[in-house]
Amino acid sequence: MKQILISFRFRFWWGKLSLFIAIWLLAGAGLSAAQDPKIEISPRKITVGDPVGLIISMPVGSGEVVHFPVHESFAPAEVIRIDTLDQTSTVKSLRYTISLFETGEVELPDLPVVIDRSGVNDTLWLDPGQIEVTSVMDEADTSSIRDIRPPVKLRWTLKEAWPYIIGGLVALALAVVAFLWWRKRRREQGDIPEYVPPPIPPDVVAMRRLEELRVKKLWQDGHPKEYHSELTDILKEYIGNSYNFNALEMTTEELLAERSKWTFDDDLFAQLRRILTIADFVKFAKFNAQPHDHEKSLELAFLFVEKTRPSRTPLVPESA
Repeated sequence: MKQILISFRFRFWWGKLSLFIAIWLLAGAGLSAAQDPKIEISPRKITVGDPVGLIISMPVGSGEVVHFPVHESFAPAEVIRIDTLDQTSTVKSLRYTISLFETGEVELPDLPVVIDRSGVNDTLWLDPGQIEVTSVMDEADTSSIRDIRPPVKLRWTLKEAWPYIIGGLVALALAVVAFLWWRKRRREQGDIPEYVPPPIPPDVVAMRRLEELRVKKLWQDGHPKEYHSELTDILKEYIGNSYNFNALEMTTEELLAERSKWTFDDDLFAQLRRILTIADFVKFAKFNAQPHDHEKSLELAFLFVEKTRPSRTPLVPESA
């Protein structure tokens, strides 16, 4: 009977001890899980230059100070801004807005989070994984670009040209007489103003400068920023002179906001936006554009000027 009682007490206390150990292990596991740092990234697939949200949540204990990663830790990604999220006594969180300017599957570096415990530092390394970055331009887009048609050569006949020859001679004679009379009068008054030639139409200037830019081969010689800067300056000067406002001093957003002043259609407006966007990426965002990106921007610029230039009455009417 005594042996049975001892066995019963042993089993009773052993059961209590086992239950206590189980509860202690479960609580420790729950505490450990609660203290694991978290890193969240969204989205995982972007276009070059698009923003990506990255949130780091770090549990902290009493007397602990957390040092989150700095800008340089995210290379090749660039940090656009850092926001502090709602803080508690046990969790500290930061949201980073980053962006990437290299296409392909980009592997982000491990991010260090330093925990300072009364002068003793402990570094945790967080793996953010990969982000897929695609180009803003699709190779299939180039299929819609065609070469500019060459000028149509018209055949002159004496019958067609004779009225214009007579009219031109009469106009020339009248102009010479008027000029001589005006010059004589101004000389008599002692005030002959300096001759100022008429301005060249904006579209003619733009076409000349675009052709000069093509010949310079700036991006082929390793100067893509200068190439896109000159390209956008040509288009801004052409638009500003055509619609009488100072477009050269405007940013891309300010210029596109003037859309209501322009008369060309939405397709041409979309082409202009593409040219300016690619140029901004190259000039300010270190975007490594491909050769077809440079060539397509120039082709779209030629097409934009050609389609938006004012129509002019030809000197000789087309034959019926």
